[in-house]
Amino acid sequence: MKKVIAAVSLSALTGITYAQNSVTLYGRVDNGIQYQTGLATGHQVSLETGNWAPSEFGLKGAEDLGGGTKAIFRLEAGLDTLNGTSMGSLFGRQATVGLTNDVWGTFKLGNFGSYEIQQDSFDVDPQVMQLYALSTLVRGRNWSNAGNGLEYTSPTWGGLTIKGQYDLTNSTTWNAGNPGSGQVGAPQGRSDGIKAQYDGANLELLAIYDEIRDSNGQFSNVYTASRSALVGGTYQVGPVKFYAAYQHLSAPSASDYGYFGTSAPSTQPDGVSLPTAVDHEWAGATWQVSPFTALTAAVYHANANKGNGNATMFTLSGTYNLSKRTFLYSELGYIRNSSTSNIGLDDGNYGANVNNDPVNGSSSNTNPDYGHGQLGAFAGIVTQF
Repeated sequence: MKKVIAAVSLSALTGITYAQNSVTLYGRVDNGIQYQTGLATGHQVSLETGNWAPSEFGLKGAEDLGGGTKAIFRLEAGLDTLNGTSMGSLFGRQATVGLTNDVWGTFKLGNFGSYEIQQDSFDVDPQVMQLYALSTLVRGRNWSNAGNGLEYTSPTWGGLTIKGQYDLTNSTTWNAGNPGSGQVGAPQGRSDGIKAQYDGANLELLAIYDEIRDSNGQFSNVYTASRSALVGGTYQVGPVKFYAAYQHLSAPSASDYGYFGTSAPSTQPDGVSLPTAVDHEWAGATWQVSPFTALTAAVYHANANKGNGNATMFTLSGTYNLSKRTFLYSELGYIRNSSTSNIGLDDGNYGANVNNDPVNGSSSNTNPDYGHGQLGAFAGIVTQF
């Protein structure tokens, strides 16, 4: 019996493919260099991993069960390829198993990790969710994570696809227990969402609604535990693809007391407090200059109902393909903040930096001073396998 188990295990690890089964090893390595001004401690030059897309490796596979149905699985891990360590837990980016059929769709369950349904908004992001992109002005809200979940994706009907996701908490309190969301990293409660996407010849339309609750089941932080409604689209005209989208975030229970407790900073500008709503819109275009070169320009704007104020980000990026699997990339970004806003290019945590709040602020906070802008640029190389 032990020999049989060993043989099966060896087959899985070595990627042996049978007539009706397949296992694929895949991954991506993304490293680059970055320069930023406007930090609390001045400017900074740093090596970075994942500025274009997270470095990762994974396994995915399918087994033909007959009748057009397949069993599928995916295990995916994030990597810090500057020091060789794991980004979070093993297979924290995804660990799912399910069934798929061309007629009735795909059902999966497990840890969706970095595939929380809001992350599908990269389809209407001109900068395809690289570092200076749609997540920046909402402090990482579109990079939410989800665990203990179930997901269903419909087949495509005349270009239309529907996707739904529900993430349990595996907790008797019904709320606490999921992985952290966004950049704060506190435990979150249950989350859910639905997506409708239409793909035509030159037109793509997308709508996503999702909810992420905190560990008490509340919408208490517009950037990490909130409702999000997003609509957008793209249109292709020859070598140019145009993008436009709008997102509304709502967290009616948000307050400085709930975020900071009794240590709320007293040195923030007058009127600054954690917003309960943010309106976020963006537009841009990608020009496929040649089969090897693409250039993208985009503008993003966020307007909070209080506290965070207004911020506008201007971006310009480019890629150059060295092969089908390897390319060079670069991006330039600038954020202009209103007097009550301090959003930085690294979508840092809400709150004052060490200059505005010497007592509670942190020198590692990448937010600029309130009312100040921030300029950044990075370049790197990505290879995929």
